[in-house]
Amino acid sequence: MNRRPRTETIQFLTLDETKRLFNAIKEKRDRAIFLIGYRHGLRASEIGLLQKSDLDFKQMRIMLHRRKGSLSGQHPLQTDEAKAVKSYLRSRNHPSPILFLSRRSLPIDRTMLHRLMRQYGAEGKLPPAKQHFHCLKHSIATHLLDAGADIRFVQDWLGHSRIQNTIVYAQLTSRTRDETARKVFLALPRF
Repeated sequence: MNRRPRTETIQFLTLDETKRLFNAIKEKRDRAIFLIGYRHGLRASEIGLLQKSDLDFKQMRIMLHRRKGSLSGQHPLQTDEAKAVKSYLRSRNHPSPILFLSRRSLPIDRTMLHRLMRQYGAEGKLPPAKQHFHCLKHSIATHLLDAGADIRFVQDWLGHSRIQNTIVYAQLTSRTRDETARKVFLALPRF
């Protein structure tokens, strides 16, 4: 059976595409959802698992509940994430313990998140192949590696239980590879 290498099927946003996507999101709830989903590499199904009690604004932390064999755990919240979530919660008029609610006051589901990603992706002029919510998880992985994060940090950040699931992203990031090659080859003799 001829299968394409996994790296050919992974779609991720460039930093410019990521900026265009976030510029298209004006609604408070959706901005908070996409920011938390992107920054913490959450699957669409994991967004609906979040509870208000998972947030600790004093310690600036969020408890993430992962699926598909990934490892759950606490992550630090960035200031802009906390600001977006607080703004959304202030605008919300529902006592539910669920963090992100649908219009029917149920946990937001993956179908709605994919629909929102298509809507905002189209507004941000993203290629259709990148207009799916899971693209955010792929994007943060490649962006962290391009920014110089260690592969083990990215593995932990994404909740991967196996390093093989993280290594695929290292094959996608040419900037990291190029910088590492320059450093390594500086230490080798010249011929």
